[in-house]
Amino acid sequence: MEKIAKKIADNIGVNLKFDNEKVAVMAYGLTAIFQLLIIFFIVSILGIIGNFWIEGMIIFILVGLLRKSTGGAHSSTFTGCLIFSIFFISLMSLLCRYLYNPNLIYLYLSFSIIVFAWSFYITYKKAPVASPRKPITNPKKIYKLRRNSLITLTLFFLTTIFLYYFTEDYNRHFGFGLSITMSVLWQTFMLTKKGHKFMNIIDRKLVDF
Repeated sequence: MEKIAKKIADNIGVNLKFDNEKVAVMAYGLTAIFQLLIIFFIVSILGIIGNFWIEGMIIFILVGLLRKSTGGAHSSTFTGCLIFSIFFISLMSLLCRYLYNPNLIYLYLSFSIIVFAWSFYITYKKAPVASPRKPITNPKKIYKLRRNSLITLTLFFLTTIFLYYFTEDYNRHFGFGLSITMSVLWQTFMLTKKGHKFMNIIDRKLVDF
C-alpha cells in the first residue's frame, strides 16, 4: 500500500508540478487514508460476524478523534499499524459487547470514573505527544491542542455517564459507554512512556516474525 500511495503521489506530483516535499506529504496522507479504510473494512466484517460492530466503530472513531489532538505512540510500519489496530479494536469491542452484568454496573461505573480521572491528569501533563520527526514547539499550538484534548475528554465523559444512566432499560447502552471508556484508556496509555515501550516491543516482534 505504501508503494501504491507513492506511485499515486508521484503521478499527481508530475501532473501538478509539485516539488519533492509536497509529493512526500501527499504520499504520507494517502498511506494514512489507506490504513484507515483497511482497518474500517476488516473491523466492520469482524464486528458484523461477532455482533459488536457498533462498539468497534465507537472505538475506531473516538480513538482517532482523541488522537488528533493528543498525539501519542504509534507503530513505525504500515503492516504493524494494521495488525495492531485491528487486533486491539476487535478485542476491546468484543469485551465491551459481552461483559455486561447488571449486578456489576457500579463496578463498571467506578472503572470509567477512574479511567477518565487518570486520563485528564495524563492529558494535562503530557498532551500533545508529537512524533520525534515532527516535534511541536509552538507554545500557542501546544496550548490549543491540550485544550482541545481536555474538551474532547469532557464530552466523552459526559456521554459515558449519560449512556450508563440508561443501562437498566437497555443493556446495550452499557457496552457503548464502556467502549468510550476503553477508547480513552487506550489512547491515554499511548501518551505514556510505557505506551511507547509497548509499541516498540510490538514493532520488534512483528519484524522478528
